[in-house]
Amino acid sequence: MAGDFLLEGPGTPELESLLNRLMQGTGVEDDRPINEVLDLDPEEEATEIEEDVEYEDDRVRTDVEAPPKAPTTINLFQHPEAHPIALDMALLRKYGPEWMQWEPETLEMRILSDFRTRSLSDLNMDKLQALITLHARDEFWRNWEVFLPCSMALNGIPPDFDVMQAMNVPQAMISVDIANRIRRDVQWSLEIKTFLSVVHLHDGMFCPIPPLNFVEVDAEEYPVECEEVRSRWDQVRSSRTSPEVETPEDEQLRRMLEAWTILEESRAQLRAQLPLLYNE
Repeated sequence: MAGDFLLEGPGTPELESLLNRLMQGTGVEDDRPINEVLDLDPEEEATEIEEDVEYEDDRVRTDVEAPPKAPTTINLFQHPEAHPIALDMALLRKYGPEWMQWEPETLEMRILSDFRTRSLSDLNMDKLQALITLHARDEFWRNWEVFLPCSMALNGIPPDFDVMQAMNVPQAMISVDIANRIRRDVQWSLEIKTFLSVVHLHDGMFCPIPPLNFVEVDAEEYPVECEEVRSRWDQVRSSRTSPEVETPEDEQLRRMLEAWTILEESRAQLRAQLPLLYNE
């Protein structure tokens, strides 16, 4: 019942246009990032929400135990598979950028009241805190200690601030894809590039593909010709068919297709959830 999902608010025509384009396509390069559409200045916002970034949620987990196959208008803020950009767009259409400046307790209270939902899951609160960091601060693009927990949350995994979590290439692709939809005004630091290079080496992927094509992997010790891999990549991606693994290049293409397919599933999930933001 989408009619119960009340979203009248300060949504601008530019934001609505972006929302419509997000529902139509999978890429981000032709779309203005959300911060640019809303004319948000991260430097101005950072001082106002700095305390929120350090927030640690000690409540009992309230994630639904047996979620339906897909989020609905009623349980979007409870559902563990709610896409971060869908949550972000819902709040921006309802409150504008103001929601990023609220204390977590205030944000939860407003969501429960205004969206007529039973609860806000801790996992989705983690996603919202990561989104605030992306909107208002540059550390995601500069420090791996910020990049990693934010990326975990954006992938629907509760971040662990006591134990370092292992990241794989598909998770990094999804995280960067989401970040690119929010901002593209920050250069990736050498620290992040090095961190992501190690992630690729750990997964045995030596030829990074978009949106991680800014990463360079030192694959000199491995018998892989990345030029050949990249020359064949478009055909493999278009056919969505892995080649018969006979050479190291074939294996690279198989792994790349597997990672790209997971990224496309995340993008399809976003497109499927964005219509929930409209009233019927």
